[in-house]
Amino acid sequence: MKICFICHANICRSFISQELLKKLLADNGRLDVEVISRGTYALPYIEVPQKIKNFLSKNGIIFNGHTPTQYGKEDLNTSDLIFVMTKKQLYDITDKYSQFSDKIFLLSEYVLNEDTEIKDPINLEGSSFERAALKIKDLISILYKKI
Repeated sequence: MKICFICHANICRSFISQELLKKLLADNGRLDVEVISRGTYALPYIEVPQKIKNFLSKNGIIFNGHTPTQYGKEDLNTSDLIFVMTKKQLYDITDKYSQFSDKIFLLSEYVLNEDTEIKDPINLEGSSFERAALKIKDLISILYKKI
């Protein structure tokens, strides 16, 4: 199975989701799932902010570098499940690639059956950022149990 997370720039929500799910899979000896993350407007020269590295570190994840990557048709084609963070991302991607619409989901809708978006916490600081990141962590923990 291959899972792809997509957000805007591929430095926050999708990257955090990728790393948290990879850790859960590794910690539980699950070698049957590949996890990637992409962005709708990812720029390869943008660095992952320190607060994201800090959050990952607090959750037992060693940051080994990351190059933000734009999603493409091949990512959609080779992934079994594709999770986006906002309705705009869902609509934009499924409009462009309707042939993959049966495997593209709003993360919170797939996990909680709620039509809720995961707003970009990149501009949040301190406890506001931490709360947003922990919300993603909770969703990924539930997702792990579903796959």
